[in-house]
Amino acid sequence: MSATSNTTLCFLGCGNLGHPILKSLVSNSTGQNSTSAFNRFIACVRSENSERRLKEEFAQSSGKLIISRGNNVQAVQDSDVIILAVDPSDIESVLKQSGLREALANKLLISVAAGWTRQALEKTLYGSETTESNTHGRAWVIRTLPNIAAQVSQSLTAIEVSEPSPPEAYVQTTDSIFEQVGKTVHIPPKLMEATTAVAGSTPAFFAVIVDAMIDAAVAVGVPRDMAHTMVFQSMQGTASILQSGVHPAMLRDQGTSPEGCTIGGLMVMEEAGVRGHVGRALREAVTIARLMDGTRHLNDTRE
Repeated sequence: MSATSNTTLCFLGCGNLGHPILKSLVSNSTGQNSTSAFNRFIACVRSENSERRLKEEFAQSSGKLIISRGNNVQAVQDSDVIILAVDPSDIESVLKQSGLREALANKLLISVAAGWTRQALEKTLYGSETTESNTHGRAWVIRTLPNIAAQVSQSLTAIEVSEPSPPEAYVQTTDSIFEQVGKTVHIPPKLMEATTAVAGSTPAFFAVIVDAMIDAAVAVGVPRDMAHTMVFQSMQGTASILQSGVHPAMLRDQGTSPEGCTIGGLMVMEEAGVRGHVGRALREAVTIARLMDGTRHLNDTRE
């Protein structure tokens, strides 16, 4: 399979991560100028409500998208690439369904599940890890970690660099999928747990900070809807400046002047230890992510 061939993509699960990825891919597959590698999609769901919701949402794409409820094995058999997007607590039961292992043979299985290593997925399916000598008849598993910003096609997706390495066409296909919902980076296995927090937890941290700023703006007289506009646009502009290559410290210095309001606010943040607390919050999130598979690091927050 090449990264540009017309193939069928199956979603096992269509929740907070699966749904926005599916939506972007279906949207990008329409029109004469489409460069999508997929011309057909299958979305596997468990509930009647989910089935009805997706059918209503994708009514205009019914020729490209099939909604499957209660028949994962058939959906996988009919697909070339499979995205595993069920809740992490359901992965074991889904992968151990009778016939699923056989349906996955020699196909690409992309996981977006936090807390599940590639090795754990392979052991659940086959009882052992995949090595250079036992790849025949197995699915090629690629572990990825998108974040919730996939909902607006601004995800940062970490793609694990694994051994044995999957066929290059499969790596290219994985890149092409997640580049449609944001940016991708290739990460060694030892950094995947840290990335779970650094890329995955930080949107929630930013949301708390932004919420606090909005409340403070309201407290000093700014109407809430106007405060939303001001703070959101300021955050988006700041991100754009930093992405252009400006160092955070330089941006901070450019925004301050002697005896000004900005340096006054920054001093309050320093006195409150905001920098240290934010750093510890991120290290705590990384520590919890690492505890999922038992790894440790010298800068973990727990003994």
